[in-house]
Amino acid sequence: MDTRIGEAAIDEREAARARERAMLTGSVLDVSINLAKLVAAIWANSLTLLGDWLRGALLTVLDIFLFVLLRKIHRGRIGGYDYGTRKLEQFLNLVVGAAMILAALWLAVATYLRSGSNPEQSETGLLFALAASGANLAINGYVLRRLWRVTRDGTSVILGGQLASRLMKTLASIGVALAVGVNAAFHDMPTGAWADTLGSLLVLVTMVGFGVKIVGDALPHLLDRALGESRQAIINNALASQFEDYDELCAVRTRTEGRDAWIEIEVGFAPSRSLGEVEAVAERLADHVRRRMPQAQVLVIPRVAHSFKPGRFRR
Repeated sequence: MDTRIGEAAIDEREAARARERAMLTGSVLDVSINLAKLVAAIWANSLTLLGDWLRGALLTVLDIFLFVLLRKIHRGRIGGYDYGTRKLEQFLNLVVGAAMILAALWLAVATYLRSGSNPEQSETGLLFALAASGANLAINGYVLRRLWRVTRDGTSVILGGQLASRLMKTLASIGVALAVGVNAAFHDMPTGAWADTLGSLLVLVTMVGFGVKIVGDALPHLLDRALGESRQAIINNALASQFEDYDELCAVRTRTEGRDAWIEIEVGFAPSRSLGEVEAVAERLADHVRRRMPQAQVLVIPRVAHSFKPGRFRR
């Protein structure tokens, strides 16, 4: 087999490891900062930080699950690509989203009961809370940068979702840090109490937004349907038009998740084919389908062919 194919496989493994390290780093840092936020929220009697801890804890559970799922994909323990795994991801998204909405309802009640009062807060605890919220913002920014660097190729659905989620968490953590800062500076005045109330409302809105978006995105993907005959015909036409360019058709898997069509095509190539030639054929095949189904997620997976067409490759 062309050594360039082997080198490409090594490069892909390294890219996969980089994605795993980025997710693992984010999960470990999230667990650490969430513990610090919980201590700070209780010590400072900060409703803003307590709500932010609850939101962060739920999303960290989701991140850890997705990290485990990504490792299984990269090690071939679950079907190739992200095909067949999104139901697992979306089911947990649904559970976490529903839990976040319920947590937002609890935070709404707690905020209402505290509004207008001036709760006793520890000055030292508030300083620790300020440090924790600042560290949380720094961690979110750092992990966002790492995720952005490993998702620029756009090959991982899971990492793409993680990037969007981390961006939202970074933006939310800016508001939390500002609210905690004002609360710490004016803790013995009504301004401090109002800052904590407004901060908790910000967290509340963020939690509802996260929860509704997660649930809304998950539900359609949990209701799969078969690809219609007209779209199946497009795939067959693409395979027929490129018939002379590949050596074996290994498998075709299709399904729809909500409004999206997912298409995975495995085609075999002789070991003597060059990497550039294989990539060109795979790209032409994918482009043929994408031009006729713009909303489809198409993946063409090259394999080593186990059988060859007679008379081919007299080179």
